[in-house]
Amino acid sequence: MEVPSFRVHAPVRAADVCSAARVLLRAFARRGVRVAFGVPGGLIAPVFDALAEVPEIELVATRHEGMAAFAAMGYAAASGRPALVLTTAGPGITNALTGIAAAFTEDLPVVLVGGDTPASTRGRGSLQDSSTNALDAVAMFRTVTRWSACVEHAAAAAGAAQQACQVALGPRPGPVFLSLPLDASTAPSREFPLSVGSAPPIPPEPGVCTSIAAALTCARRPLLVVGNGARRAARELRILAERLAVPVVTTPHAKGVFPESHPLHLGGIGLGGHPSACEYLAAHPDVVVIVGSKLGELTTNGWTQLVEGTDATFQIDREPLAIGRNQAVTFGVLADAALALRAILDALPDDPQPLPELRPLRRVFEESLDEDSVPLHPAQAVLLLQQAFPDATFTADMGEHCAFALHYLIIDDPDRFRAMVGLGSMGSGIGCAIGMHCADPCRPVVCICGDGGLAMHVGELLTCVENRLDVVFAVFNDGRWNMVHHGMRAQFGRLPAALPSRVADFAQVAQALGATGVRVERARDLEPDRLRSVARRGGPVVLDIRIDADVSLGAAARASALRRSTTRGAP
Repeated sequence: MEVPSFRVHAPVRAADVCSAARVLLRAFARRGVRVAFGVPGGLIAPVFDALAEVPEIELVATRHEGMAAFAAMGYAAASGRPALVLTTAGPGITNALTGIAAAFTEDLPVVLVGGDTPASTRGRGSLQDSSTNALDAVAMFRTVTRWSACVEHAAAAAGAAQQACQVALGPRPGPVFLSLPLDASTAPSREFPLSVGSAPPIPPEPGVCTSIAAALTCARRPLLVVGNGARRAARELRILAERLAVPVVTTPHAKGVFPESHPLHLGGIGLGGHPSACEYLAAHPDVVVIVGSKLGELTTNGWTQLVEGTDATFQIDREPLAIGRNQAVTFGVLADAALALRAILDALPDDPQPLPELRPLRRVFEESLDEDSVPLHPAQAVLLLQQAFPDATFTADMGEHCAFALHYLIIDDPDRFRAMVGLGSMGSGIGCAIGMHCADPCRPVVCICGDGGLAMHVGELLTCVENRLDVVFAVFNDGRWNMVHHGMRAQFGRLPAALPSRVADFAQVAQALGATGVRVERARDLEPDRLRSVARRGGPVVLDIRIDADVSLGAAARASALRRSTTRGAP
């Protein structure tokens, strides 16, 4: 490789010197950043202004800073590249905090740049002071980011951007926060080239992988449990499962990582789980290999579902804290999932095993669905949506509708479904859909959300209208927070009187904001040709789907887990 030559005392050209805000953005652009989501304000205004000089980065102005972070998560999930979130200080960064915390739980590379007051006004009662003398934004974000720092000097702008990307895309990806004071962002700074390497993924210890291969080969009832940490190992998982004819179950976080139409797929466990998957676990598999799952509450129905083998339980994860934390294991493998699975494959015999006789994936309610029911059964709505948009990427917001999406959608590709269940934020599925479409404008995206989540973030329909984002929002509208409704009834036997109860007309709301709004009351209103014709008009589409509020799939398990948590340890 040719080594560049440098002059030790290269003169500083006027063209090399510009504001630190511009230097920061150019450094991000060199690292592949192509979009910034955010809301402007006085203390971050120089960065928004500098975007005009950095055409590689497109601005998408959202109506709320939290949604900017959710959209950045969706962009990062779809592209693998970090997305920027730009907010002002004070309420700007506190509004974004929830979205950044969600990105932290999802291991997604998001970089938040928040403005701050200049040094001369800190601690003097200046508006939105977020320095260590007031809110202390750097400390606030330290617990929900991989790195949180303040760019106090203009000369550090380029290096701060490079380190932010380096950390965000590191062995364990995640969000980063940079506080940028107003005086630092407007001061002159200089660009410079920087050679950046990348940290290699963690390789496994070969002997352990040989032992796992031997155990799987001899197993009578083996099982692969697939979590979100296996998302980049989908190919290796399928080869391993097919080579040894090992049945597979997936967690809510990993829907689609293993093809759900495959005969070895037994379904999901936890939220939205399938009877076929739960029954196989209950019948005691002998060797279980857990790949990239922490086995948290939503995966195990409040830690009531044992995920273990009678002979051996192996867990592969890149995070040491996750191994053995929620399930006793025979052996833990600290490694990148793809590398570990390749090592297991290398240790297997060449002869493929015949497929076992498995009961096919089974779903609840399927035999009782009535196409003429009014209001519409949520399961029927999910099935009809996938018939209308078979090539779409689906996102699911948080709520009862998420359980139905997990249960009824058939996803064969890890990039075709995403539900940000790590933090469980209402609105995260809406932002994820926006970000995914921004990452790939040719990608048809359908967001399954509830009336409660959309009511929180209805202003983002304007974001979609102004940016011509062709996202279909399928709003499961029952006029209440349905998972909360069913959960509180199950837990306490009553409901607070002030909970929402009005069924709003979101089709009309959408039309008033410049989007296409369609009211859906019967199955025939979701006829595939009709929906595809509506989607071809361009811009966002809101399907106001009136569903049966009395049907629940996920609330009972959640309420049961909460009851156990509150009574555990009681006399």
